[in-house]
Amino acid sequence: MTTPTSKEREWFTIFRTDEGNRWLYDEVVSGRLRQGWGAPGLGLRSDNGAAVDKRDWEAAYREQTDWGEPSPMRFAILSRMLELDDGDIVAMPKMPAWDRFTVARVSGRYKFETGRGIQDFRHVVPVYPESVRTFAHRANEHAFLVSALFARANHRPAVSFCVGAEQVKAARRLLEIPGSVAEKPQESLVAAAMDDAFRAAAELFAKTVAGWNGTLFENAVRQRFIDQGYEVKETYRRYDGEGSDMDMVVSPPPSRHGPFLPAEIAVQVKWKQGIDKGDARAVAQIKRWAEWQGSTATKYVISSASGFTEAAREEAAANGVELIGGLQTMCFLLGLADRYRADWEKPS
Repeated sequence: MTTPTSKEREWFTIFRTDEGNRWLYDEVVSGRLRQGWGAPGLGLRSDNGAAVDKRDWEAAYREQTDWGEPSPMRFAILSRMLELDDGDIVAMPKMPAWDRFTVARVSGRYKFETGRGIQDFRHVVPVYPESVRTFAHRANEHAFLVSALFARANHRPAVSFCVGAEQVKAARRLLEIPGSVAEKPQESLVAAAMDDAFRAAAELFAKTVAGWNGTLFENAVRQRFIDQGYEVKETYRRYDGEGSDMDMVVSPPPSRHGPFLPAEIAVQVKWKQGIDKGDARAVAQIKRWAEWQGSTATKYVISSASGFTEAAREEAAANGVELIGGLQTMCFLLGLADRYRADWEKPS
């Protein structure tokens, strides 16, 4: 597909035309997105390219058609087509059928056809034929998000603009994947949308945590354990000055003790702005601390970094140390630990 020449905008257009009209859909596939109220003489630009005056257009509407009096907002709604330019995204509800919709990228400015022998639909917004994609409303989470807009009152006019950031992102994504008319269960689409929202929250919070320091991060981890009902043990020595170190020992509430939960967890906390060999040192410190204290506590290293070095992973695997980092740490701090998914993380 030709690269759009205009800057990608933070909105897209919902474009309603004659619903279920196969000829109009074939025209879209051929690169011509057509709109009604387009009888001869009803173009939105004059011969010199200037936008026509509303009063002149409405006068032509009365003279050139037998459609009666134009609605007060008809001209303003149709004139929104003049805003569209190369690279803009359009979504077409009920195109080509009531349970489908189509998306495409605009390839140029509005034009009004004068040479063809058709009596309507002469308003044309050109689109890239290779960009055209058709989806069922529940084909995927992106289609679900975009099609949910179609029932809203503010998107029922023939041409309307959507500025919702998540919907714009979804519309862009639809143009990057093949069309699909296969339906997915609504429950799976809702779950996918929720998963995306939790991941976005964790990613945003990671940027906030990057501006903290070690003390603030450690206090936040401690408070999160307390908020979940854990007891912070104050009876242990934390370090020996010879390489043993831990930041806190916590114990779950008695109701959560059992064969699958440890009675105590020893935690080493590391606030870091990047991945370096210091994470392997943190693993060694908590291991040596457990040996020094003769502790059988489950051992954790909780890091603010986006991942761990291979050396840290090997050291942790060999010594029974659990590594918590990246978005998993952010979900823990946000109280969303059960919402974390390992496939969110990029390979380090």
